[in-house]
Amino acid sequence: PTISLFGLGGGDEPDKSAPAATSAAPRGVPVISRWKQSPDGSISGVISGSSAFKDGDPVTTSPIRGEAVGGKVVVTKSGSKYFLSGGDAPAKASNNAKAAADARAKARQEAAEAKKAAQEEARKAAEARKQAQLEAAQAKKAAQEEKRQAALAEKQRIAEEKKQAQLEAKKKAEEAKAARAAKAKLASKPKAEAAPVKSRSPTISLFGLGGGDDKVAPAPAPPAPKVTKKQPPAPAKKQAPRGVPTLSGWKLNGDGSISGSISGSPSFRDGERITTSQIANGRIESGSVVKTGSGSQYFLG
Repeated sequence: PTISLFGLGGGDEPDKSAPAATSAAPRGVPVISRWKQSPDGSISGVISGSSAFKDGDPVTTSPIRGEAVGGKVVVTKSGSKYFLSGGDAPAKASNNAKAAADARAKARQEAAEAKKAAQEEARKAAEARKQAQLEAAQAKKAAQEEKRQAALAEKQRIAEEKKQAQLEAKKKAEEAKAARAAKAKLASKPKAEAAPVKSRSPTISLFGLGGGDDKVAPAPAPPAPKVTKKQPPAPAKKQAPRGVPTLSGWKLNGDGSISGSISGSPSFRDGERITTSQIANGRIESGSVVKTGSGSQYFLG
């Protein structure tokens, strides 16, 4: 512990004379070694040669009058005298002021650096915002282009489906026309007629019987041959186009969808019951290909 020497080590009467520099402590004056002066003017160090303290005790005096110089006797404001050992003077008040000024300059420099760093951060943040806005604009443009391409592809798909439907309708019309022509040709053929059968009627002689004129009894006509009308050949059963699944045992639902057993589909097992989405194109009748609003095709068996 540092012991305060306020009121110790000297008389009550202040000594106003300037201390003289000596190489050794005057008789009866305590010595303070390894000393330093505090901003309030007091001296702290290790004391020896004092009747009030043990040699080597750390002490702090009251503020001194005048300048603290090693190798001189200093007098505190309360009048106590101490010999300051050594020739190095402690930091003076001017040094303390300089240190304070240096500290203020350092603080100003640190504040300027902090301001500069904040400005740099703000600049980087502004650049980041600008880059983000640019990337957002590019992403928006890319999304619009993707949407345009998707719309174009959808338009092309619809046109292709329409063209395919027209081809299918034309094909069906041609098939129906050919079937009607074949039927008409078959109906125009004459029916087979039985050829007349010539037969000789037996002549019965009636001479000598019952008198009177001779009469010939006509033989009964043979039965007409049975004519079998030839039936036109049944039209060939339509088959599902290549790659188009078949719905068997189907029925049309109230919402425009069709339920039935599917076969020939890569997505379902043969015989599995399914319900399609709403039918958009095609005649809903057996032997026709129908198409849903999503573009799926099914052959109605």
